[in-house]
Amino acid sequence: MWLVLGDPADRAAVWAYEGLRKRGLAPLELLTSDALIRSARQEHRVGPDGAGFRIRLAGGRPLESGDVRGVLNRVVRAPVRPPVLATPADSDYAVGELNALMLSWLLCVAPVAVNRPSPVGFCGAWRSAAEWAVLAARAGLPVPVLALSGRTGAAPQNRPATHSVVVFKEQVYGGERLPDARCLPDVAPACVRLARLAGTHLLGVGLHHDGRSVSFTGATPVPDLRIGGGALVDGLHRHFTGTAVTTG
Repeated sequence: MWLVLGDPADRAAVWAYEGLRKRGLAPLELLTSDALIRSARQEHRVGPDGAGFRIRLAGGRPLESGDVRGVLNRVVRAPVRPPVLATPADSDYAVGELNALMLSWLLCVAPVAVNRPSPVGFCGAWRSAAEWAVLAARAGLPVPVLALSGRTGAAPQNRPATHSVVVFKEQVYGGERLPDARCLPDVAPACVRLARLAGTHLLGVGLHHDGRSVSFTGATPVPDLRIGGGALVDGLHRHFTGTAVTTG
């Protein structure tokens, strides 16, 4: 079984699921973080030999961690609603416990996941704008001066992204849409290096094109997969199955 995991409003996850299904990836399930947290029955075991889970989904369908062959992981947050009558301390405790449970579930399938969870993010490490800028500069991307402020209400203005690309498994997708394709041979290798430095299989990279040059604006482990088009879905299919697919 293969899984596409995402949050309830993640349209890109639905798009990727439909593309993978059309390419013959089966059995394939599209699950939201809501479905995992609010499943009819949950069993999660952690022992000296590792961890595993068994979940009964809506309609009685079983899901066991040992049956999962591959995961496209786009879970950003656990769908936690603090108890209405709880004290602030109890609410914080409940939220922390549910977040820990979600992270532990995701870690059970981490060896076969794109993107793997980390202690600071369910689908890879979330970084501040400053941290991304440092990594981007190390990767060789042009990084403009970054405006930061600790003042309440301050809204520093940085360059907006005019284009985005998706890096997956050392390949850059969506670069053909850059206004000036001549800059792609310089930008693409640096984007790949950024994903490598970030330890993220699947990374969205924001770029600003001012008509003369391209500079870095930000990055995310939850990019809009639709930027990569069918070629990206083909790449995901190859990753999960090890085979190429021909689409009409």
